[in-house]
Amino acid sequence: MDTLVIALRVALSLGVVLALMWALHRRMQKGQFGAGRTRGRRSASLEVVARQGIGGKASVVVVDVDGQRLVLGVAEHGVTLLTSGQAPAPELTIVTGPVALPTADAFRAELDRQDEGGAGLPSDTAAAAAAAAATVSDDVLPLRPRGRRAAPRTHPVVPTAAQLQGSVLSADTWRQAASALRSRRTG
Repeated sequence: MDTLVIALRVALSLGVVLALMWALHRRMQKGQFGAGRTRGRRSASLEVVARQGIGGKASVVVVDVDGQRLVLGVAEHGVTLLTSGQAPAPELTIVTGPVALPTADAFRAELDRQDEGGAGLPSDTAAAAAAAAATVSDDVLPLRPRGRRAAPRTHPVVPTAAQLQGSVLSADTWRQAASALRSRRTG
């Protein structure tokens, strides 16, 4: 009975501690303790673009801060601004209309046509590439590499003993390990 009472007290104490941590986390997220607030000015957006180590404790870091790209040298003794400039604009593709996706049947028919075609991809020959460029239409489906539909294997591939030599999967490795352990015990 004492064990049950102690277990319930521990569970209740743990629940109270977890609830307190959750409540403090929520308050910190909302900024009621001052950590989440920006104190009257907009917070700077910072993005680390790249980092490259150049020595034991030295590295070069490229960061974007409020539209500025900074190249910083970071060493054990401090941070040095190497150069700065305008951050490149993100490459965005704006879609203004609906995107027409091919149906599954049309896609399957295109794949079958490519498999039976024999010419392979249009980029295989210059004449085929010129013909494809001349007949560009809105319903062109993406191409796939040749040979994707290989015949399924009917038998599983079993590695040979030579391929498994020294591997954890090799039975010989386990036999050697067992004999080594046995020889240590006896000798």
